[in-house]
Amino acid sequence: MSKKNKNKNEFSRFNVLVVIMILIFSAIIWRLVNIQVINGELYRETANQQNHKMISTVAPRGDIIDRNGKKLAESKQSYILTFTKTQESEASFFPTMDNVFKTLDANKTIQIDDFLLKIKTSEDKKSTEYSFDFGKTLDKTTQNWIELRFKKDRGFEEIVIKKLYKDKKIDDLTDEQKKKVDEDILKITPKEVYNELIKQYGMIEIKDSKSKELLRRYMLVKDTLKMQSFSGYKPITIANNLSKDVAGIFEQMQPEIPGISVTTQPIRVYPGKDLGSAFLGYISKINPWDTDKYEEQGYDISSDYIGTSGIEAAFEDVLRGTKGQESIAVNKQGRKVSTLGQIETYPGQTIQLNIDKNMQYAAEKSLDAVMLGLQKAGKNTGQSVDTTNANRGAVVVLDVNTGKVLALASRPGYDPSIFAESGNSTSEINNLLNPNIAGMGLKYIQDRGLANITGVLSDKDMAEKSKAERENILLNYMFPLDKSVAGNTTIRKDNNDIFPKSTFNYATKSLIPPGSTFKPLTAIAGLEEGVIHATDTVDDGGPYNKRYPSVTAACWLYNEQGYGHGLVDLRKAMRVSCNYYFYDVADKLFAKAGENKAGLDLLAKYAWKFGLGIDPKSGAKPATGIEIPENFGQVYNYQSSKEILANIHISNLVGFLQKGINSTGSKYKPLDTVSQKESGTKDQIQEIKKVNEKKLKFQAFLKTEMKKDNKSPYNSIKQSSQIAIKEVIEASKTLKNNNYTDSDIRTMSETIYSEISNANTEINSAANAYYAAIGQGFNAFTPLQLANFVSTMVNGGNRYETHLVDKFLDPDGNIIKEIKPVVLEKTNVDSKTIDLIKEGMLEVTSDINGTAYSVFKDFPIQSGGKTGSATFNDLTQTALGRTSYGYYIGFAPYDKPKIAVCAVVFDGGHGGWVAPVAKAVYEQYFKAELLKSDPKYKFMVNPDENTSNIDLNTDVTGNGHD
Repeated sequence: MSKKNKNKNEFSRFNVLVVIMILIFSAIIWRLVNIQVINGELYRETANQQNHKMISTVAPRGDIIDRNGKKLAESKQSYILTFTKTQESEASFFPTMDNVFKTLDANKTIQIDDFLLKIKTSEDKKSTEYSFDFGKTLDKTTQNWIELRFKKDRGFEEIVIKKLYKDKKIDDLTDEQKKKVDEDILKITPKEVYNELIKQYGMIEIKDSKSKELLRRYMLVKDTLKMQSFSGYKPITIANNLSKDVAGIFEQMQPEIPGISVTTQPIRVYPGKDLGSAFLGYISKINPWDTDKYEEQGYDISSDYIGTSGIEAAFEDVLRGTKGQESIAVNKQGRKVSTLGQIETYPGQTIQLNIDKNMQYAAEKSLDAVMLGLQKAGKNTGQSVDTTNANRGAVVVLDVNTGKVLALASRPGYDPSIFAESGNSTSEINNLLNPNIAGMGLKYIQDRGLANITGVLSDKDMAEKSKAERENILLNYMFPLDKSVAGNTTIRKDNNDIFPKSTFNYATKSLIPPGSTFKPLTAIAGLEEGVIHATDTVDDGGPYNKRYPSVTAACWLYNEQGYGHGLVDLRKAMRVSCNYYFYDVADKLFAKAGENKAGLDLLAKYAWKFGLGIDPKSGAKPATGIEIPENFGQVYNYQSSKEILANIHISNLVGFLQKGINSTGSKYKPLDTVSQKESGTKDQIQEIKKVNEKKLKFQAFLKTEMKKDNKSPYNSIKQSSQIAIKEVIEASKTLKNNNYTDSDIRTMSETIYSEISNANTEINSAANAYYAAIGQGFNAFTPLQLANFVSTMVNGGNRYETHLVDKFLDPDGNIIKEIKPVVLEKTNVDSKTIDLIKEGMLEVTSDINGTAYSVFKDFPIQSGGKTGSATFNDLTQTALGRTSYGYYIGFAPYDKPKIAVCAVVFDGGHGGWVAPVAKAVYEQYFKAELLKSDPKYKFMVNPDENTSNIDLNTDVTGNGHD
């Protein structure tokens, strides 16, 4: 090779090397420029995201405390187990979760499980049941909404659209097409959902080597990660409320379980378990249908809890507190290594209640003991009661001079904590909210032998039906299928209030007849109107039939023993609870006003002053003022009774018309006047609508005629009813085909006239006032109303708003707001009238013949009271296995009353058996005074030691009367 060529080759290699070096350095420079200048901000943000995270910190919920500062609900820091998705934790996800689940199970700690999709494998492992668990939601429309949202959030909408409409998007579809998509989504079975999620969450390769239950547990974690992925960096919670020992185990396992961390978070705690659950309420996860509402308010719908009932719900805004934020540095496993900065959380306000924790404990435990004793006592043939089902009740205690609620119990109670620990008590929550009424109902019928009792069952049923058939008749009558749930064939309703409902507040929401506890009000009306006086007597010799010979109302003594109380004055009438005396008071009130509707309203005139209902024409708010949800019952009055009785008689008439026969036996072609469901073809729906309009018009005509103060003439009613009948028939092709004759229509109109006449007569009958005078008939109040009635009566006539809440405090204990007593009404009842009533109530507790004497005879604090029993249903009570409500109302001390109490036990039989509850409450209120006079005084319950000294054999069954 020549020197020239050699130099040329060397130069060429050098040039190539230079070019390569230039390109390399150019690439490096370009990369640096790209990183630091062009995309500098992007890469800085990415680096920060990998090492620095902003997380939201939960604010402790405000405490709820009693009047003395004792905690009823509080937030405590609890250990929680979380998982953070990183490259490393994702790579070892399944082994990590195996370790986690094994440790949780070994330490009996439950994985959070709010997942809609449930599976259950048979014991022999040969079959698996897939289902959707809608929890407390029974309404089919809401269930469909929840199911649609669940499936759409997990991509099933896109799957269905692709199948039906190929490349179209949801926004491209018509309303009809969208409806079709929803219909097809709902057709996707739980099993198909399960299999699709197995694919989505990368479990195809392991699905045959793992149990379905274990795969679902993986799915829970994967699904929660997906649902929370839109919230940015946020660990998901696997288990909450870990014990310190379990938390320690997981801390030691950290190197083996990437992504798993143990942190602390405030969790709601109720130190007294079920104590005060009636008013405390509970917190729970946000319902799917409320997500938009709460997102707008700043809630994290995937993890935040809200107050769902009671004080927790009523004051959610002040209890929730303000969230904070924390900037943290994390390692490659996603675990926090340091805090870079933070905005502190601000705890919610503390709510101080008027509740006295010791009195609350005494009220609940004494009521539990009384109910248990009554259940054990069972059937009492001498008293004509069966208290086997005495398993629910309520107590309300008020400060008579302020309206403050010192105790409010509803039994049975529940532990609100089960709602606060997500997923830990799903089955327990479902049992509370949606018990198996069908199974329970049949067992109830069988255990009590109700298939052998007439009442619901007719004599014909007893003679011709088998036992199983009779049991089925009773099941369908007592626990009918819930028609509000579309297509329902299993869910039943407890129409006759047989079973206890723990989350239902019997103290503020149960509207039940007051029985003889209403008699003091009747006496007040009689005295104030001047129709009775303290020394006036009536002769109770049997049924009260002075005005209506056919009325067979009599005193309880006559019904039990066959003789009455003889000569009775006001004090004795109160002491022995004589019905006959108070029937007579009602009759005299009716007579004084001229035997018209004004006379029928005289009882109501006074009841309204004491908060036992409101005047329908007044426009006043039907409420006691309490901060939690309540019902507000109404006393019998002319206006309200017209509506009730008209509806009853319309129902009777509809039955006659459907059967084609009237009360005298006259027959005609049946006529259905009940509105029908609007379904079918377009033409069919239009016809049904037209017929329904005529039927509603027909029923409106009936109600108008029945409610008239002065009944229309015979010919006028017949003529109008015939026109209304013909309009219904003409609107329906089906009815026209029945070929109704003029005779049919005339007989129908006579049936209508007869029922309208009966309604008019009953609406204007003084017998309604008789029953109301002894607390029966149309009277229905809550225990809270009755306690407020007693308070108003004995405090000088001031009806106060009732209040659970005393004040709101900041986290340092400073008062933010205080609730002051509010007088709603002054009754202006003569003090001499009240003194007479109090004297009668004193005899109930202190006279040897008093109906609560055996309970209070040795009690050092003098008190007044009134026992009561109220029939559930005269005709079917025994056939349903129920008996009368047992009531006690009272006040103490006698001379200068400070507190009032109302206690009731459903199916409690007699009020005297419930009186020990009031005594237990009095003992706690007057504890210092009792110990001062007798340091060895034996209390019925000891709240400090959580013990009870109640003797069920003497305290519960020692009394028998009303």
